[in-house]
Amino acid sequence: MLRVRIWSDIVCPWCYVGQRRWQKAMAHFPLAQEVHVVRRAFELRKDQPRVPLHRLADLMVTNYGMQPSEIDEVFDRIRKLGAREGITLHPEKVRPVNSFDAHRLSQLAVDYGAGDIMLDTLFRAYHTDLRNIADHGVLRDLAAEVGLPDSEVASVLHGDRYAGDVRAQQDAARIAGVTSVPSFVIEGQQVLHGVVTAEEMLKMLNEEWTRNSGSDHEAPSKSAPGEPGAPPVSVH
Repeated sequence: MLRVRIWSDIVCPWCYVGQRRWQKAMAHFPLAQEVHVVRRAFELRKDQPRVPLHRLADLMVTNYGMQPSEIDEVFDRIRKLGAREGITLHPEKVRPVNSFDAHRLSQLAVDYGAGDIMLDTLFRAYHTDLRNIADHGVLRDLAAEVGLPDSEVASVLHGDRYAGDVRAQQDAARIAGVTSVPSFVIEGQQVLHGVVTAEEMLKMLNEEWTRNSGSDHEAPSKSAPGEPGAPPVSVH
């Protein structure tokens, strides 16, 4: 069994792209049932308010001193990468909000066996539908889409359940040397940071499977993502 820890933040467009690519890699790894994926929370902007205020572009100017032309190039790349993975991204329209409660909701979803679909739903809501994922009403609506019981969702959002878990996951990121997202850490050995391809992820899985199994042979091959004969990957 391979253990993979994935750190991401819901407000990170690169993480949304990374999520789709990871799902593609797993769909083409023949021993996917032997991979234990552990999702970990990461907050890019811990002090961000719960109410949408400034556009992402404005924050990039203020916080990083970027020029409008540079921001346009970054946003264009984000949109194109998203389109390649079948997702629509609107970085030019996004107004960042605090993601802490959305991470707590994701933890509840994990307990109900719906962690992946909840994460996909949150990513879509924020980056495609431009919804405020810090608003408790929005989070309850999204949780209902996934099928989580509203009474449990309300209990989590109105209290501090899973707050310690989310903070501990971010502490674990520092210990693991994770300073950016998305980050993929497999068996505490290999680490992939940023927007890597599904092929690179698949290569990492094969290398770690070989190393941990003590075999000189990779896992039985499937068609690699994007190759002729590769099965379609449906992610909703």
